[in-house]
Amino acid sequence: MRWAEATQWLGRRVLVTGASGFVGQAVCELLLECGAQVHGSYRSRLPPAGVIAHPAHLPGDAAELLDRVRPEVVIHLASPVHLGRQPALYPLMRAGILDATAAIAEGCMRHSARLLHVGTCAEYGDQPSPLSPALCPAPLSPYAALKAAATHWVMTMARTGGLRAGVVRPFRAFGPRDTSSVLSLVYRSLLTGTPIALTDGAQVREWNDVYAIATGILAAAAHPGAVGRILNLGGGHRRSVRAMCEAIVDHAGADRALLRFGAHPRRAGEPATFFGDHALTTELLGPLPHPPLSDSLTETLEWHRAHPD
Repeated sequence: MRWAEATQWLGRRVLVTGASGFVGQAVCELLLECGAQVHGSYRSRLPPAGVIAHPAHLPGDAAELLDRVRPEVVIHLASPVHLGRQPALYPLMRAGILDATAAIAEGCMRHSARLLHVGTCAEYGDQPSPLSPALCPAPLSPYAALKAAATHWVMTMARTGGLRAGVVRPFRAFGPRDTSSVLSLVYRSLLTGTPIALTDGAQVREWNDVYAIATGILAAAAHPGAVGRILNLGGGHRRSVRAMCEAIVDHAGADRALLRFGAHPRRAGEPATFFGDHALTTELLGPLPHPPLSDSLTETLEWHRAHPD
């Protein structure tokens, strides 16, 4: 994928917000490999080695952060994540999602920086798969509603305010440093020998290597045709939750009896199938470089073995 190669990024000054997050760290690593000058904002945990780190609390620190870094490109990943549906979460997360995005976009306008806003596939809600960027958002949680609002504001500024910006919506990613998904819980279970209670696991999802998603982010942040567009990122392995959990356990040579399927009910309103339509992204950027599933499972297992806590 040539838009994510060093020819596009060598020597460029890039700011990654949320640089210490799961996807943010993968993005920073790829940018460093491409020879970019990488600046990263963070709240508590430091970004990867080689990144010029900037502690920042968004939205309040956004203007000063942009003035200090003066980036050519901003990849905006910073966001609180909570998938609960309680209405009280909306005001609690608004500043960190919608207000922070607006402040970052304003700073990009002031410095003529290109912005790639990283939204979420959760903006689609429970609509029939495959989910196309042409669909109207139908969020089911305060988090998804705020991310959808942030997407709309970035696109509004791109259409009317002269902001050079685009939006990507990544679908489910897995890999090293993932510590919060059901797959990460399965890894902990097999490494400790502790059974894990799961739903029936029949839900079908797409499973994307985190570095494939990070490559797509870099490509969308570089390609001129991505400005003013919303692109899905994904296209990885399409399997049920149960099949993925069993693949992890089998790959590690552990006992499937650790997986207690059916011990928990599914979350209310959880869609049976959820995967993206990636035709537009493939046409513009090319297919994301997904490695064989066994390679992703090996790399993730090795990371969890090295980070047992």
